[in-house]
Amino acid sequence: MEDFNQPSPRRINLLERLQERIGTVPPHFWAICQVCDLQALEKLVETAHISPSIVRILASQTSSIVLYWTQSAQGTSRSSTPNTSQMKRGPGSSPASSPLAKRQNATDSPASSPLAERQTTTTSLASSPLLHRSKAATVLARERDGHCCVLTNDPAIEVAHIYPFCQLSGAEENIFGARHVFWDHLKTFWSEEKVSAWEAELFPRGLSEAGDETVDNRVTLSKVVHCYWNRGAFALKPISISDNTTLKVQFFWQKKQPDIQATMSLCTLPSSTEALDQNEGAFDYGQTRLVDKEGKCIKSGDIFDLKTDDPIKKPLPNFKLLELQWFLTRVIGMAGAAFPYEPGSGDRSDGDVPGLDLDEVGDASFLSEIPPQELSYEVNKLLADSPKHRTEESEGNGVGMVVTL
Repeated sequence: MEDFNQPSPRRINLLERLQERIGTVPPHFWAICQVCDLQALEKLVETAHISPSIVRILASQTSSIVLYWTQSAQGTSRSSTPNTSQMKRGPGSSPASSPLAKRQNATDSPASSPLAERQTTTTSLASSPLLHRSKAATVLARERDGHCCVLTNDPAIEVAHIYPFCQLSGAEENIFGARHVFWDHLKTFWSEEKVSAWEAELFPRGLSEAGDETVDNRVTLSKVVHCYWNRGAFALKPISISDNTTLKVQFFWQKKQPDIQATMSLCTLPSSTEALDQNEGAFDYGQTRLVDKEGKCIKSGDIFDLKTDDPIKKPLPNFKLLELQWFLTRVIGMAGAAFPYEPGSGDRSDGDVPGLDLDEVGDASFLSEIPPQELSYEVNKLLADSPKHRTEESEGNGVGMVVTL
C-alpha cells in the first residue's frame, strides 16, 4: 500500500515516535518521511532521542532537495546563457553575502573549522568544461520511443530528462556547492549504497566533475504530460526490465495534501492515490486527467511497457534514475513545489532551462546557515559522547546510531 502513499504500520510507528521528540515539521520533511527508507527513518528517530534540535535543523533544510530537483529559483529567467555573476562564481559556489561566505570570512584560521581540511576551491564556469545538450541523444530517444509519448501515444512530443540536465552541466569542486549538498541530503533518507548507485549513473567521474549526457536519461512525453510530470501530478515507478528491451513502469497519480501549513504533524496521513484517475492539487485550476492510446483514462496502478529495438544505441530509460524520480516526484506531489510555480521553472525538456544557485534562493530559517556536513559532524560527535546510550540502543534493536547527513 505504500506505493499509494499509505504508510505501513511500521512507518506509522516510527513517525509517531519521531513526532513525540521533535513536534511539527515543515511539509517537505513530512512528505519525504513518507517515502524514505525505513532504516533511515529509524536512524532519525534514534538521533531525535539524543538531540531533537539536530533533527529539527535537518527538517528545516529539506526543502532544498525539492528546490534542486525542480530547478526552482526565485527570479530566475529561462536563459541558457549564464549571467556574469554565475560565470565568475561557478556552479553552486557561494556569493560573498551568503551565510556560508560570512562564516568563512569570519574565520581567522582554517583550523578553526572542523571541516576546514576538506574544503576546496570552486572551479569557475569560465575554466571548467561545460556539458552541452546532445542532439544525437535526443534523436535516438525519440526513435526508441516511436516518436510519440510513451504514456498517451500523442505525437506532439518533448524529450524530457529524468534527472535535470542543468544539474549535470559544469564541474563543482566546492563540497558546499548545491550539487554536493543535494546528494549529501539524499543519504539522510536513503541508504548510502542506493544513493551511490544513483550518483554513479550520472557522475561516473565523481560529483566534482560534469555528469554524462546520455540517451537513458531521457523519456519521450507529450507536452501536456511533461508539464504534469514537472508539477508532481504523477510519478512513475520502475518495475522490471526484460532482456534490456522492455521496461515496465507503473503509473501513479499524486494528490497534494489539503490545507498544507508552514508546519504539520508527522502523524498526518497522506491522501491515498489508490484508484485515482486524475490529479488534484498540482495546478490551481482543478483536476487533470490523461487518456492512453486506447482512449481510456489512465489510473493509478496502470502499467506501461517501454521498449527499444536496439539496447546498445537506444537504451531504455535508466531504471535507477527512474527510481530516484519515483521518490522525489511523490514528495512534490504530496507537499507541492518549494516555491510558487513559475512557468518553466521545473522544465526538464531539451529547451532552455534556468540554472539554480541555492545560495541565491536561501532559506527563511536561520537554521539553514549550518551546512549539512557540519550537521553530520555534530551528530556523530554527540553520539560519540554518549557511549552508554549508543550501546544500549544497538544491543536492543540493532539500529546503528551514526546518521549520515
